[in-house]
Amino acid sequence: MWFLAWRNSSRRKGQSVLTIGITALTIFTFVLIIVVFSTVQSSLQLSTNRLGADLIVLPNKAEVDSFQTVFTAKPSNHYMKRDLLNNFAGIAGIEQMTTQFYTQTLNESCCSVGVEMRLVGYDPESDFILAPWFVTQKKSSLADDEILVGARVQGWLGNRTRLLGENFTVVGQLGATGSGMDETTFVNIATARRLAANSQYLQHLWTENSPDELISSVLIKVDTKHQAIDIAKAINKMQLPVRAYATGDLVSSIRKQIEAIQQVVIGIWLALLMVAALALIGRFTALARERKKEIGLLRAIGGQKTSVFGLVILESGILAGTGGLLGSVAGVLAASPLLKLLEQSLQLPVTQWSLSSALLCALWGLILALILGLASSAYPAWRSSAVSPQETLSRGELD
Repeated sequence: MWFLAWRNSSRRKGQSVLTIGITALTIFTFVLIIVVFSTVQSSLQLSTNRLGADLIVLPNKAEVDSFQTVFTAKPSNHYMKRDLLNNFAGIAGIEQMTTQFYTQTLNESCCSVGVEMRLVGYDPESDFILAPWFVTQKKSSLADDEILVGARVQGWLGNRTRLLGENFTVVGQLGATGSGMDETTFVNIATARRLAANSQYLQHLWTENSPDELISSVLIKVDTKHQAIDIAKAINKMQLPVRAYATGDLVSSIRKQIEAIQQVVIGIWLALLMVAALALIGRFTALARERKKEIGLLRAIGGQKTSVFGLVILESGILAGTGGLLGSVAGVLAASPLLKLLEQSLQLPVTQWSLSSALLCALWGLILALILGLASSAYPAWRSSAVSPQETLSRGELD
């Protein structure tokens, strides 16, 4: 039966290629959709779990973008006086606070790096963002000539690199967070300020205050008895030149936007699936009609209705499975450049996806292709098996 089904499929090359193409296109779009949206959604969930801070406080300036600061490696050089921290001391619910200093975004024009990344100074005395890494590595802090890189920075672990005219040793790499931390290089805050003070690109920023008097952001951890959004509101009501953002709300806002886009895309794909199903029903019906003589001969020599039904289903399975396999592979291969395009154009937080995720998505695509082939060929197969041998012999045409 398998051999007969294969021969029937292979000798009608033009019709088989058309059927395979329809299935492959449908599965290609399906795999691409689930890869892209599942990766973005998992990145957002990872961001929620690993950002570490419940609030981020930034200078209240028009050019400061909270989304860009949290989720990308391209923040503007924005600063506020560090003595503003004294105003937060009396707010109930703040468990921990730490500051960071953004030196600048690095690229190949200034440094020996292969990708654009952000250089950030952390405060070793108050930090709780990088603390888990230091605990696991049994290390207290970064020395003045050491850097710690994010998950997506192509590091030189154990090697030396040059940043802004100084040599550094890469001592470690952080796990993925789905946020701007993945494209960030960390130094201690004293080193960050020294680099900023000496940078030819930033001299215009130090006309009123030196880097030692400034910070770029305050990261706040909230205790379990209070809500981050309430503390953000309390800070924003203090009429300070700062703006507080609940990181959970930022992630939630992005998730809502992604879900809205997802609904539209899925709706379009469902319409494509319906068109593909109707096209395949037409293809399998035409194939069954063309083979009436062949089916009649099979029935005349003792073939049962179930055999005829199974033969048509098997042929459709071969064609749909081939199309599903091709579409799945193409979808997986096209996903990586599409994710990079989305990340660059829309600034979406995207983590790297694993081989196991790619194989799982491809498997789902293959399963859907087989279901689509079975559903599309069920009616033509039933019609073919229901016709009597006499009718097929008298009315059918030999292929």
